[in-house]
Amino acid sequence: MTQLIKLIFFGAILCALATGCATVQDPGQAGFLSDYSKLEEIKENHLVYDSGNLGNYSKFIIEPVAMLYRQPEEKRKFADEELEDLQAHFATKVREALIKDDGYQIVEVPGPETATLRIGITDVDDTIGALNITIYTKITGAGLGGAAMEGEVVDSVTGEQIGAVIRWGSGSRLLRAGFTHTGDAKIVIDRWAKDLRQRIDEAHGR
Repeated sequence: MTQLIKLIFFGAILCALATGCATVQDPGQAGFLSDYSKLEEIKENHLVYDSGNLGNYSKFIIEPVAMLYRQPEEKRKFADEELEDLQAHFATKVREALIKDDGYQIVEVPGPETATLRIGITDVDDTIGALNITIYTKITGAGLGGAAMEGEVVDSVTGEQIGAVIRWGSGSRLLRAGFTHTGDAKIVIDRWAKDLRQRIDEAHGR
């Protein structure tokens, strides 16, 4: 192990011991969802409401992903372009997950059997690229970024809430997030998009 890697490694261990290298924490309620009252905690970083009616919908309208995260001007971690890219990435991954393998229709007009997907990014924690260069630092969680989100599925005609979720989490200690500030946030988003497709499949008995 070179001297530089040793310094990074032991610095990461100190970070883990001192702070746990925590990233995104419980973001609370951002006021984005139409109703929070029915959410139930299923994991320490995952709240869900499921009406049981999701299986009645096979067509989806995907609203533009909202950026609800606000960073202090004096402590800006991200350029506006990075956050806009994160919004676009989330929308793309949700779309790809839904249509994959002849899945579900993406439409633009409300109607029968059509639900609207509303997603908002409520927090983003930056990836520290210099701590992603070796397995020694990745396994400690040092430099690990992440994200938080709120989302809901509503009937496209009535606006009735069919399901809702609040989630937050960090990236992967195995996958490399690269040197971009949003690398781990994108890893988390990819995971959430896959989970959404799985949940819809389950509702349809697939």
